[in-house]
Amino acid sequence: PADIVLDEAAGRLHVAGSPATGMSWAELAGRAAADGRSDELQAEHEFQAGPTFPFGAHVAVVEVDTETGRVELQRFVAVDDAGTLINPIVAQGQIHGGVATGVAQALYEDFVYDEDGTPVTSTFLSYALPSAAELPSWEAIEMETPTPANALGAKGIGESGTIGATPAVHNAVLDALAPYGVRHVDLPCNGENVWRALREAQG
Repeated sequence: PADIVLDEAAGRLHVAGSPATGMSWAELAGRAAADGRSDELQAEHEFQAGPTFPFGAHVAVVEVDTETGRVELQRFVAVDDAGTLINPIVAQGQIHGGVATGVAQALYEDFVYDEDGTPVTSTFLSYALPSAAELPSWEAIEMETPTPANALGAKGIGESGTIGATPAVHNAVLDALAPYGVRHVDLPCNGENVWRALREAQG
């Protein structure tokens, strides 16, 4: 075993000094299986890791129509650090999907009841959900600070977009309305809630 060399670039194993007679992992596994020795390629390892703590910063830029209360998301930047990214494409997807969910909560989603307590937003026709037309292309910036808590240096990323997006958008709306004396807007920051907050501040 000490003479076996793994050529990582080629993905082949060979005896030191004899790369021409090497074999791939698949070839090695095939030979072992043919000889009834597959169990020699198995390994078992127990690993216990503590919690990891990803971090990030989300910033939103909005435009508010003070006459109608309409809020338009102009720009969104999500900077997230999930340690070593094993699959950057999946990480990007998690961020994009999470941000969409967080923005929807901040600007659109609202479960409404009538005066008798009956839900009036019981279908997707009456429950506000944003489509791609209402959302800008946000900028997802990935940072990689490996964690010492595990051998891969990986942290979680599944909820990062959801957690950062809602307060980023809500704070952007409040910042835009601060010159008008508005200090609070109920979620979602839709036209009605923003309009009411402006009228209350003026009163």
